[in-house]
Amino acid sequence: MKLVSDLMTRELLTHLPDDTLQDAEQTMARHKIRHIPVVDNEGKVFGLLSQKEFLTEAFRITDKFGAHNLQTYLAQTKLSSCINTEVQTIAADMPLAAAGQQLRSSRQGCLLVTDSENHLIGLLSSKDFVRLAIELLEQA
Repeated sequence: MKLVSDLMTRELLTHLPDDTLQDAEQTMARHKIRHIPVVDNEGKVFGLLSQKEFLTEAFRITDKFGAHNLQTYLAQTKLSSCINTEVQTIAADMPLAAAGQQLRSSRQGCLLVTDSENHLIGLLSSKDFVRLAIELLEQA
């Protein structure tokens, strides 16, 4: 296992920019995930919503409109207005060691894996590296 393609998650749950924070919240809760790639209609990376960004926006809404209005505003807030669109992407043929260093230095929980045309093909997270470490330790 030497390349990003050997470790990345290929089956991804994604959302579109016009989906709402409420849609993303339901996806995160239902599937117990912390990162949702946001793609355009062609499957190209538009941005990334992390649990951290979701919570930041939820606290902002609660502070401004009150907790009793949170679900209303989550249902009205489009992902395009609050996600990180400055997302670091990596290639599937990148060496895992380099990807791990980039993940650590970016201080993000994941990196999106794209093809040469910026189509999303996978996600590499810190969780994937922990899984790899456990596998290697069990073999030792």
